[in-house]
Amino acid sequence: MNALGFSNEVIGLFNSLPAVALILVGIPFAAIADRIGYRLFLLGGGSVAVLASLVLTLVRSPLLAVLAAGTFALAIIVLQVLGSPLLAQVSGESERVALFSLNQSLSWAAALVGDVLGGVIPEAAGRLTHMSSASAGAIRSAFAAMTILTVLSLPFLARLARFSGMKPAATFPVRELLNIDLARFGRILLPALILGIAAGMYLNFTQLYLAQRFRLTPGPIGVLFAVGAALTAIVTLAAPAVGRRLGITRTIGFAQVLGSPLVLALAFIMALPVAVVIMTIRQLVLNLQGPLGQVFGMEYVDSRERARLATAQIVVSGIGIGGIGPLVSGFLQVHGGYQLAFSVSAVFYLLAGLTFLMLFGKVHLPSERGRSA
Repeated sequence: MNALGFSNEVIGLFNSLPAVALILVGIPFAAIADRIGYRLFLLGGGSVAVLASLVLTLVRSPLLAVLAAGTFALAIIVLQVLGSPLLAQVSGESERVALFSLNQSLSWAAALVGDVLGGVIPEAAGRLTHMSSASAGAIRSAFAAMTILTVLSLPFLARLARFSGMKPAATFPVRELLNIDLARFGRILLPALILGIAAGMYLNFTQLYLAQRFRLTPGPIGVLFAVGAALTAIVTLAAPAVGRRLGITRTIGFAQVLGSPLVLALAFIMALPVAVVIMTIRQLVLNLQGPLGQVFGMEYVDSRERARLATAQIVVSGIGIGGIGPLVSGFLQVHGGYQLAFSVSAVFYLLAGLTFLMLFGKVHLPSERGRSA
């Protein structure tokens, strides 16, 4: 969107739109998925993602590009929503943490490839067309590669949808679709909202932060993100060991608290090498607790409520990451730069970790009891 001439404030506003749309359909969608199974939603999400990425590749209208980007984001969110309940459904307590960690590690390996392509392709297109690698035309070449990769993923989604484990976890009357443990959901979602706001104020602007503060182009930014993704893919595999040593809940809370001083340092650092090191450490620490947080949510609620919790977490995190966070961060950047925006983000990271520890510091999950038995 920066290549299309939009300001940071407008980019922040746009990043909030998928979260707003998901609020309207999230919980009803998950309730239906819990009842009828996940096949329709897997195939539908993949198909919509292909169409949206194709539009991003071909259109030149800023309005259509914005709408297509939002649609693509929603389709990907639908697929993400189903990930945790599916993994929880097909895994046992003894293997669940390892499975979630491996899944997140593979996700980061895919992100590594995406970061490399997202940097290399615009740079190559820029040289071939004698345009800037940050121009809209060069960026569209990366969207073309994204479309091809999304199409290649469809056979795997179709195979997954045919898998017998995709049946609903339990069958219950339609009138019970929205009958959930509200108190339990609320306790999980409160720290998730705070963490989402913290992450949204930071993550949505990392590329612009590197481009605007350190004058980096898409190529070097892609390389930096690729290195971070590779390290994260490796470190995430250590989540089961760290969870066993410190406990799942304590690992989650402490990792979120540690994000606070790291983001605060990024607000004021003006040396690129130091900033890159801090960004990488923050990414490793926060993503180490990612699979543990997914396992915590799936085991903390009844199996019949897992898809609804997964969607509620996506909705609430989306409100923070894709709604409140970027909206507030864009506004603060206009009035106080990255120093003010990232400083406020650091406060929310601290609040998220402390809130989680206060609510769940003494909770022990079934998978933890199984390992200690």
